[in-house]
Formats: sequence, C-alpha cells, structure tokens
Amino acid sequence: MKNITIKDVAKHAGVSIGTVSKVLNEKGYVGKETRKRVSEAIKTLNYQVNANARSLKAIRTKKVGMIVSYISNYYLMSIAKTIEDTLRSMGCHMLVMSHNENEQTERELLQLILEQRVEALVLIPTGANKDLVQLVIDQNIPVILVDKKVEGITTDLIVDDNYYGSYESISYLQSLGHNRIGVIYGLLKNSVGKERLEGALDAIEKLNCSSDKNLIMPGDFNEIKAYESATELLLLPNPPTAIYCCNNTMTVGLLKAINDRGLSIPDDISVITFGDVAQWELVKPPLTLMTQPLKRIGVEAAILLKNRLTMEEDYSPIQLVIKPELQIRSSCAKPAFKHS
Repeated sequence: MKNITIKDVAKHAGVSIGTVSKVLNEKGYVGKETRKRVSEAIKTLNYQVNANARSLKAIRTKKVGMIVSYISNYYLMSIAKTIEDTLRSMGCHMLVMSHNENEQTERELLQLILEQRVEALVLIPTGANKDLVQLVIDQNIPVILVDKKVEGITTDLIVDDNYYGSYESISYLQSLGHNRIGVIYGLLKNSVGKERLEGALDAIEKLNCSSDKNLIMPGDFNEIKAYESATELLLLPNPPTAIYCCNNTMTVGLLKAINDRGLSIPDDISVITFGDVAQWELVKPPLTLMTQPLKRIGVEAAILLKNRLTMEEDYSPIQLVIKPELQIRSSCAKPAFKHS
C-alpha cells in the first residue's frame, strides 16, 4: 500500500505543500474554503502526519544554502555577500557551495542541501536537475533562482534580460559602422547562454550584419575556451572588426588573446562585454559594457529570501527580470577599415 505524503494531499486539494503544512500546523492564514478542501483531502486520503518528521521540521536550523556556478566569479560572489549580510541580520548563516557548471556536482550538492535541512536555498543553477530542484521545493524549502532559469520549475526568480542585453550590444556596434562582428557565447544548456546567443544572432540578422558563421564561436563560460575561440577569430583571413563577449569570465580569455596578437583596443578591434563594471576598473582602455546591476540583484534576491523566511502566508512565486544598461566607454570605436 502506498504511503500517502503531504505532496499527495496538496495535489488532491489543488493547493501548494506550504498551504497543507499551514493547515496541519494551524499556523499562518489559509482561507476558509481552501482550509476545507485541504481537510477533506486529508480525510479522503487518510493521511497520517509523521510525528518524527514534524518534530524535525519544528527545529529551526537557521541555515540557508547558496549554490553558485563558480566561487571565483566576482558577479556571483557580490550577490552572495549582499544576501549573507541580510541573513546575518536575521541570525541566520549561509552555506556557500559551487558546482562549476557540472550537472553531477550540482546533484550531489542539492542532495546535501536536503540532508542539511536548510530553511531556504538560493540557487544559480546549471539548468539541469529539474527533478531534484523540484524535490527541494516539495520539501517546503523556499527556492530562489538567481541568474538562470530551470525549465519546468516555478519558483521565485531574479534574472537579467539576457536577450535584450545581447541585442542592444550588437546594435551599438552596428551603429558605429561594424559589419563583421564576432560573438563569443556561453553554454547553451542553460538559459543565460541560450538567451544571450539568441539576442546576438537576431540582432545580426535584423541589422544586416555579416552572416558569416565563422564569426560565432563558443566560449563555454570558460576563460581558456574563450581564449582559443578568440584566437581563431583574430586569425581569420577576414577577421571581425569588433567582438561581443557574452560574460566576464570569457572576456578575460578574449583580452589575453588580443594582447598576445599584439593588437590594440579599439584601434585594431572594438570590444564589448556583458558583465559588471567593478571587475574591469583597472583595465585600459575602459571596457564598454552591458552592465548587470549587481547591487540591485543582490538586494532584491535578499528581500525575496527574507520574505519567504519571515512571512506566514503563502503567496505566488515572484519573477523579476531586470534590464541591463549599456555603459559606453573607450573600448569601442568606428572600424579603422571596412571589410568587403
């Protein structure tokens, strides 16, 4: 005979697991009709509360998990710092781990999160492991996705408008007179890589830039891979006059490749990157950027988290999509010459 779970009750009543939990624990507001549906589902399914599970749930761990892609990523660590400051003010502690864009590592960390009985999870996902992410949510643990989506998962989300940022980056280069524009893109298995490439390709097509497929190169959100791809672009018989790089990490590889070829920015080639200002403060000439509002993303993620930890009532997931802004600096100029 199947063991009836709280998830079964929620499904039968057409409500969230959190709502069932509130009815069971008599804690938090639940409407009269909703409470009646939940009570009837409990009776119909003959659901028995697991006393041990309830006692474990009652013990506050004051631990919040945060899983990021790379601990070395300044952008992600800035967000983590803002969230940690908020958690400390609430008497909570943050456990930070990284999956390095490895799906199996992410699975292991998500399982660890469940074992640690964290009160909430902030996740910069690989885009995979939908089943385990959903399992965390089903355990009534609030999950906030930052930077990337997980297809099929509905939960609190805060992301950049990646498509818009890429489209506007290409549009700016085209407005300066660039036609042969190189693109170094990230991993297509996650929403960031996919959306940024789509925005760039659509802009190239709609603005009648060169459709040469040799100008579009993978960087895998990896410095070494980006270096190799940038070198290939620069060694083309007819190289690009400008390169758009889809994130900070890959831009490091791009800049090294340009330097190793003895080229000058922007005299020989223009560069624009999707990233944060702080990482490039010492780079000369100053990079033109499609900037990510780090402070705002961190603050809003922290507020979403605080609300989930402190508010008694259940409410629908909040989806925040923030438009990045083009910061024009010195790394882009009109092409010195035009290719045929």
